[in-house]
Amino acid sequence: MGVSLWEAFVAALLQHAPVVERRSRYADKPALFLERREIAHLEAPGVIDVRLTRPGWAQLRDRLGGDTRIRHDPSRRDWVELRLHTAQDVVDLDAVLAATAAHNS
Repeated sequence: MGVSLWEAFVAALLQHAPVVERRSRYADKPALFLERREIAHLEAPGVIDVRLTRPGWAQLRDRLGGDTRIRHDPSRRDWVELRLHTAQDVVDLDAVLAATAAHNS
């Protein structure tokens, strides 16, 4: 069956930060925490919200702002939605994971 997209995402984010998986504060769904701060959660199959601060998004916007796998809604402040279809999408968006880890530590 292979590794789920969530598991691939968790493994990739662990390369950048010592995250811990728990239930989300926002709903009963899997989430990743860096210390006490929730930095990612599984919104729906293939949809993962990551806490990417404004400085983090500003750092990536020019390069990744047109990527259809990333949805940034300015009204959601520090959250960006990742739409993942394959494990390769997780690899391709590693810069988002790195920025998420760096800007939330």
